Amino acid sequence: MKTTQCALAALVFSTPLMATDWDGIPVPADAGTGNTWELHPLSDDFNYAAPAYGKSTTFFERWSEGFINPWLGPGETEYHAPNSSVENGNLVIKATRKPGTIKIHTGAIHSKESLTYPLFMEARVKITNLTLANAFWLLSSDSTQEIDVLESYGSDRPSETWFDERLHLSHHVFIRSPFQDYQPKDAGSWYPNPNGGTWRDQWIRIGTYWVDPWTLEYYVNGEHVRTVTGPEMIDPYGYTGGTGLSKPMQVIFDAEHQPWRDAQGTAPPTDEELADSSRNRFLVDWVRFYKPVPADNGGGDPGNGGNPGNGGDGETITVELGNFTDTGKSGAAVAGDTVPGFNRNGADNINYNTLGDWGDYTVNFPEAGQYAVELVAASPTTSGIAADIQVDGSYVGTIPMSSTGAWELYSTFSLPDTIYIAGAGDHTIRVQSAGGSAWQWNGDELRFTKTEDSATTPPPATGASITTEAENFVSVGGTFVDGQAQSISVYTVNGNTAINYVNKGDFADYTVTIAEAGTYEIHYQAGSGVTGGSIEFLVNENGNWNSKTVTPVPNQGWDNFQSLNGGNVYLEVGTHQVRLHGAGGNDWQWNLDKFVLSN
Repeated sequence: MKTTQCALAALVFSTPLMATDWDGIPVPADAGTGNTWELHPLSDDFNYAAPAYGKSTTFFERWSEGFINPWLGPGETEYHAPNSSVENGNLVIKATRKPGTIKIHTGAIHSKESLTYPLFMEARVKITNLTLANAFWLLSSDSTQEIDVLESYGSDRPSETWFDERLHLSHHVFIRSPFQDYQPKDAGSWYPNPNGGTWRDQWIRIGTYWVDPWTLEYYVNGEHVRTVTGPEMIDPYGYTGGTGLSKPMQVIFDAEHQPWRDAQGTAPPTDEELADSSRNRFLVDWVRFYKPVPADNGGGDPGNGGNPGNGGDGETITVELGNFTDTGKSGAAVAGDTVPGFNRNGADNINYNTLGDWGDYTVNFPEAGQYAVELVAASPTTSGIAADIQVDGSYVGTIPMSSTGAWELYSTFSLPDTIYIAGAGDHTIRVQSAGGSAWQWNGDELRFTKTEDSATTPPPATGASITTEAENFVSVGGTFVDGQAQSISVYTVNGNTAINYVNKGDFADYTVTIAEAGTYEIHYQAGSGVTGGSIEFLVNENGNWNSKTVTPVPNQGWDNFQSLNGGNVYLEVGTHQVRLHGAGGNDWQWNLDKFVLSN
């Protein structure tokens, strides 16, 4: 079903023998002293056919239809797969009226692969003659970091002349809850046509060099027209926590009607405008991506005699989930699931995945360093789906997941934090379905994207993670508000054993053995059906229960176990008594599957 990254690299490697549309067009950005540009395999000249319905194998090697998650678009926009196609050597993003509604159907596609800095990207485009945004942009899978290579509003309405003559070159950083959004609002973010007049009546080369987390360079028709650099321009309010634009991002081409245009007084496109094929099509002739590499490694544009690379900073290692080396199941069987573990679906995917199923994968990392982790999956299950990730037997985190709407409608989900790979070579990665739901998700790919080089200092202490199942308590006690014989009970949900009947003041005590002193990060798999539940983590020190952290548990369903970061605790070598206490304000508190201490 999928073409691997190696196959894609081979596809691009062949391009010296097959001329590309950008042959002879130099990269306008500077790769740096001693570096040259290396073409990335996501680059596409769209010299093939991909019809509105069915697309084509060549299209699906790089792209997927729709947005990067199940969102259908802003305002009156509704992304509609048949409104994207590849015709006559161009990607076509079309806007039409959704029949019988005020909604606007628009095309949208996104890259299967995520990319990260340093990265130069450029496309040759022709925008619509509509009030819609024509967009070429990058977005992180958690929708908190965004780079807008192109955002333009071309329309011949007299009221739209100002926008018609400008290109918007910008970026966003977000906090999702409570929602906060920063983007530069300086005049330089709106680039006027230096020759005067509109942009929509011509083909435009539009590019951005994502130099590092704190620097963006913008290029129009090969000219360097804007630089945004430093925390005061990239993230003055600290929404990224001091990391800047550092997350791997997927590439998106789309058109959309944005609600702020309504507030500004710009009416959406009319039926007549949307029905006019001479004005309702956003065209992309080609898009190309480059990474700077040392000049002595043979890098460069294949059109100019170089070869594409197969690794290095910012590159992605792609693992097909059907290619597991071992599989099995933790916990009880689920009714209707006859396969204990991951089930191969075709050559690359897995399906019939239920709670506790796991697969092991041998992954070759070219070098040590920090890696972002992404999982491409699909599920109509509305809650209680997730994936635990282990590296060489140690738990490193849980990827939270949500419904994509269908078993074959795939989206990309991310591990909240990067992982550190201690050395180059083969490592065993385990992916295990987690959460409260019996039926979990279909899986396509697991991706590792390098975010920092091997010279980066590794995190202190590399002791194995310690997982404690919640039902393995040594004693319980508390308020007995629920009238039970004991304040906390053990129960089974969807084949998974956990604890429930936790009231305010109830507690469970555990014995934890620490082999290596250090600071341990606490992770809970917990669920709650009320607002006002919290888990307090206490350690018995010289006969006293000392509180270390308190973690609120969101109201997302009693059996919808979510991965929660419980803060950090320092523990010496030896055996410790740990207490988990219902510390929130509600009489009812939380259910718990397990907790993990990661050094």
